[in-house]
Amino acid sequence: MKTNRLLSTLVLLTICFTSLAQKKKDYEIKIDTVNGKAVRYADFGDGTYEEMKKSKLLIINRLQKEHEIYASNEKTFLKEQIERINERVKNGKMTEEKATEFKRNHAQNVADRIMAHKTKTEAEIEFAKITTSLVSPENVDVSVNIDYRRKYQKEIKTTSRLTAGSGYNFMTGDNLSIDDFGWADDNTYISFGYQWQTAISKNQKWRFNYGITYQSHKTELNGGRIFSPNTDQTQLVGIGFDTNKAIFRQDQLVFPLNIEFGGTSKKEFEDGRIRYNQRGKWKAGMGGFVGFNMSSRIKLKYEQNGRKIKQTTVNAFDTNPWVYGVDAFVGYGNYTLFGRMNLNNVFKSGSVDAQYVSFGIRLQ
Repeated sequence: MKTNRLLSTLVLLTICFTSLAQKKKDYEIKIDTVNGKAVRYADFGDGTYEEMKKSKLLIINRLQKEHEIYASNEKTFLKEQIERINERVKNGKMTEEKATEFKRNHAQNVADRIMAHKTKTEAEIEFAKITTSLVSPENVDVSVNIDYRRKYQKEIKTTSRLTAGSGYNFMTGDNLSIDDFGWADDNTYISFGYQWQTAISKNQKWRFNYGITYQSHKTELNGGRIFSPNTDQTQLVGIGFDTNKAIFRQDQLVFPLNIEFGGTSKKEFEDGRIRYNQRGKWKAGMGGFVGFNMSSRIKLKYEQNGRKIKQTTVNAFDTNPWVYGVDAFVGYGNYTLFGRMNLNNVFKSGSVDAQYVSFGIRLQ
């Protein structure tokens, strides 16, 4: 709450100074005489006072709404505490006398916190009433009030979060299988993305996940082989000399979409707000993704005449520009185990037949 209020204040000050600078540019500077002396003043016009009044009322309304949310959160917290105490009494872990004492203490603490917050809010409102502001009401509504308006919604159906995944990666095809790749860290899949989630059922157990993801596939063939670069058709060829590493990598940008089913816990606040939480709940889902290939490269590391050499060849393969595939997962809380397969061929027709298969763990 303190962080949000500090951020709101900083945004307000920034908008205020910007608006003030605009006012100084927009209004004409006039010359008048006071006591026989020439003075310069800015004529802000008849509408400026009404604009200031509106912006003040908007700020005051925001402060009042924030107190209402705070008080509702505290009352809901007290209700949960009392339910826990009653449960302990029911299970014989606490006496009625002790329970009554605990309830009284919790109620008093909550009442004190609400009163302290109310006093603080009233002081901020009084300060807002006597402070001149040139903040545009439209700017305040967009830049500041959007946060508390979202918190004040009865129910929030769309949320967003960062995602990160890591796992094992190989290719399958007519002449390729998991046996053609080792189990070392050179055959890996990693991803980083941003995901939105929208509930599509009343209890939010069914939801759509969608977003944008960067993913990287790394593979290394065993048997001293590589995918041939700088050829019209990419094939499996022998390297012809010993290498420490011979890694083929593709970087891709994809747009995933899947449907998810999982448990939720429901929390109802005193002011009628409802919030659903997936913390500590099982979930599963499936879907797919489409996107495009950003780059393809092969990196060789080897020694020649006592010298260590690193050689990288970029975008010299007969690869398909578009990628698409299917994805499935099962998880608990913020962690999921996933499996995914590209349905597109890595290389174009006539080249070696290959599709990515990946599985691992994802944090979201």
